[in-house]
Amino acid sequence: MAAPSTTSGRPELKVAETWDMCIENTIRKLAYGALTGGLAAMILFRTPAARSACFGIGAGIGVGMGYTDCKYTFDCIAKEQSA
Repeated sequence: MAAPSTTSGRPELKVAETWDMCIENTIRKLAYGALTGGLAAMILFRTPAARSACFGIGAGIGVGMGYTDCKYTFDCIAKEQSA
């Protein structure tokens, strides 16, 4: 899932590389969730309030997925460095 590391074992560079990957991944999942929620809202709902809620739920799910992936990645890094 993660891209191969180009760092030569320096923990600072590995953390910076992981932050970059996590931010990119979270933004991508936010966009996909918002797009999916927006499309579902256009198909299923007629009122602007319901469409906005569906769009927001989709965006929130995308951000949550990105956060969970980042948390897992940083937990793995912490386990590697403590071992």
